[in-house]
Amino acid sequence: MVQDGLPVVALDAERFPRSLRVTKSKDFARVHRHNVFAADSMLVVRGSMNQRSYSRLGLSVSRKVGHAPLRNYWKRLIREAFRTLRLELPEGYDLVVRPRRGAKPSLLEIRRSLPKLARQVVRKWERKNK
Repeated sequence: MVQDGLPVVALDAERFPRSLRVTKSKDFARVHRHNVFAADSMLVVRGSMNQRSYSRLGLSVSRKVGHAPLRNYWKRLIREAFRTLRLELPEGYDLVVRPRRGAKPSLLEIRRSLPKLARQVVRKWERKNK
């Protein structure tokens, strides 16, 4: 099937639908309650199993990070990294990501950090829930 001259599969692969986002406060609370996280100098990633066949992204960018344009910039970069790396990330987890205070936003660094930290979260989750 072709839409606007592009295959529909290519269009779907580039979208970031609402179904891939953690939006409900109960889901955020579940992730924080399980207290499984990994961090580096760029990001802190918390995670919890979600009983789905795909992972979802939640964002937590507080005022401590900076003014509104800077917080929005962080959110855009983290969403873009998640969207483009979706196939490299572990499946079946809700990942709540926040930037480290004092870190400088960089898409390249976020793209390096996110998959590594997500895998660490999965390892810790599996160790904790044996």
